[in-house]
Amino acid sequence: MKVLLSRIFGRDEEVRLRPGYFPFVEPGFELDIRCARCEGRGCAVCKQLGWLELLGCGMVHPNVLRYGGIDPEDYSGFAFGLGLDRLVMRRYSIEDIRHLHAADLRFLRQFR
Repeated sequence: MKVLLSRIFGRDEEVRLRPGYFPFVEPGFELDIRCARCEGRGCAVCKQLGWLELLGCGMVHPNVLRYGGIDPEDYSGFAFGLGLDRLVMRRYSIEDIRHLHAADLRFLRQFR
């Protein structure tokens, strides 16, 4: 994940993993990225935490593999869900994620 993020942002990003519950993975984690707006000091964007949740991830639960007809003794998998809105927000220093979901073409056209 660090390699992926460094390629997207063009620099190493500070990340952290926190335990998290997702029904199809075990163990599950949430990957956070250091807030670029305040550099981790705390601001309105990161809700004074210094971190932004970027994605959920974890090892695919063996039962999920079994239901898919895959033998968990032979195979395992890593799953993650990466929201593009969070990446865009971070990449372009957008303060409020709601701007991306408001469908305001005047705002969106600046990112062509």
